[in-house]
Amino acid sequence: MNLEAKNILKNTFGFNQFRPQQEEIINAVIEGNDVMALLPTGGGKSICYQIPGLVRTGICIVISPLVALIKDQVNALKQKGIKATGITGGISYKDLDDILDNCIYGQYQFLYLSPERLQQSLVQERISKMRISLIAVDEAHCVSQWGGHDFRPAYRDINLLRTIHKEVPVIAVTATATKSVQLDIIDNLELQNAQIFKNSYLRPNISYLITNTTDKNSSYINFYKQHAGSSVTYVRSRKNAIAYSRLLTTNGISSGFFHGGLPNKVKVDTAKRWMMNQTQVMVATNAFGMGIDKPDVRTVTHLQLPDSIESYYQETGRAGRDGKESIAQFFYNINDINHAQNQFIKSLPTVENIKFVYRKLNNYLRIAMHEGENTTHQLSFSDFARTYSINGMMCYNALLTLDRFSVISLSQSYHRRSNIRFRESGKNIIDFLGNQKEMNAIVQAILRTYGSSTYQNLEINTSIIALRSNTSEQKVIETLQKLEEQEFIEANIIDADTQINFLEPRDDARTINRFSKELTKQNEVKKQKLEQMFYLVSQKQKCINVLILRYFGEESQPCGKCSVCKREAPQVLLLDKIKDVLIKQDLNSGDIASLLPQIDKNSLIETLRLLLEQGKVSLLQNHKYHWNG
Repeated sequence: MNLEAKNILKNTFGFNQFRPQQEEIINAVIEGNDVMALLPTGGGKSICYQIPGLVRTGICIVISPLVALIKDQVNALKQKGIKATGITGGISYKDLDDILDNCIYGQYQFLYLSPERLQQSLVQERISKMRISLIAVDEAHCVSQWGGHDFRPAYRDINLLRTIHKEVPVIAVTATATKSVQLDIIDNLELQNAQIFKNSYLRPNISYLITNTTDKNSSYINFYKQHAGSSVTYVRSRKNAIAYSRLLTTNGISSGFFHGGLPNKVKVDTAKRWMMNQTQVMVATNAFGMGIDKPDVRTVTHLQLPDSIESYYQETGRAGRDGKESIAQFFYNINDINHAQNQFIKSLPTVENIKFVYRKLNNYLRIAMHEGENTTHQLSFSDFARTYSINGMMCYNALLTLDRFSVISLSQSYHRRSNIRFRESGKNIIDFLGNQKEMNAIVQAILRTYGSSTYQNLEINTSIIALRSNTSEQKVIETLQKLEEQEFIEANIIDADTQINFLEPRDDARTINRFSKELTKQNEVKKQKLEQMFYLVSQKQKCINVLILRYFGEESQPCGKCSVCKREAPQVLLLDKIKDVLIKQDLNSGDIASLLPQIDKNSLIETLRLLLEQGKVSLLQNHKYHWNG
């Protein structure tokens, strides 16, 4: 037992005791061993490298795939008085230079960065001068080509750190990894004599319920009328997040909605209200959940299919983190299966799709051949897709693929971009406005801030102009629109919801060709994972818990509480009753029902169908059932 680690757990993180396996993992890392830790969502993975990072001398480098996670963890450490910093997309060379210098000379304890950043020669050169205490790889399943949607090729280059600092221990942590993914992680990160710690994937307090319903809206509303307590609903689109949240609100159930395109302030406010139980249900895309640790979530509902069993397991795992009984409810119908086929499989980006979108993206942002490296741009996703008549889902998947293969860095953040070009001098515009004070103040603020050159496009920040003219942003936009109508300016006002940082110069087809084979392989993996999800949802014979655990390489007994087990229990009794009446004589379903009036007719028909499939009964030509014995 490491006493310093226990003191840090209590005094820094506020916990009196470790969660299962945390202490063993932490001790192994402190002693300098390579470690792979497989802990379920909510199992306290970050503490497994943060405490050793504080105990060991030097700076702990944490590789993480998501900007939001990096920001959340850095802010959380800072609030505890720990010196931590992160390198995310869109920062200037000078800022990058300063951060790296601070990590060498400023006694920082944690440096968070993306695997793509690690590929920069400046970053590698500065890391070689740091005193590294530990290398932590978060979301380590991203290293594996068998990880499906989350695979990030840049993760395969993390072993660069091993060549720079050969003696530094490495800890790889993840919530979900099949056997093949585990082997991939150990191999690609070059873990030496790795100690593997794995908690069971069993969640004994969660009941998995899957319901096939023709009226999803009614089933959804009725569910929340019967189940109180904090909840998350997962959907696959921004449109559905808004629509289902309104459906709940209309029916007297408090809710909010969350998706990646919301302004940051709205995201923070919406999440805060839910965290404080001011709203019961958060209806969200999978943009919500990472870094959210709310122990009292009683239910998680799904209204559309996740892309894999891994995603489903992680999302349902946000329920019941306090150990109390919780429910994971899935409502679906045949339309959802068909929709998933169209949304996922048919919109998987081909090499040609990627080349087309990449070329159009560069044209849209006016990036010339062999230029654009390390430049950052604001983009309205919908405007871009509409301009080139690109299918929205295919376009989005193409951008995600370019992000995954380190061509661009993609982050969703709301930003209003306004480009203007003066067609008249500032003096002429002021003279025209005369005594219209508010509009006059807005134009004066633009002129003072950006000048009035008629030779260049000016990208202006409407919120700053509103502040400097003591008016609203909406009024600024209305003024620009009026000036454009009068032909004093040319204006292009776009609500941007995506930020793109180009990581390499434009090279069109050659850029895409370097990963074309990997992309084709990845598409096949994604198809397989979706088909496994189809099977989990639609099968009615095997315990849902057993199937999930088997997927992750564990065997278990039926849980007795999932929707399949609940249906199976009364069926066993029903089988005996049907056997008793059919042994005596052949009967049709109506005769059987009249002899067993206490049995629900739908259950009777379902059980007879099951018996036919198993060959225990046969259907005669006179529509009577015969017991085969």
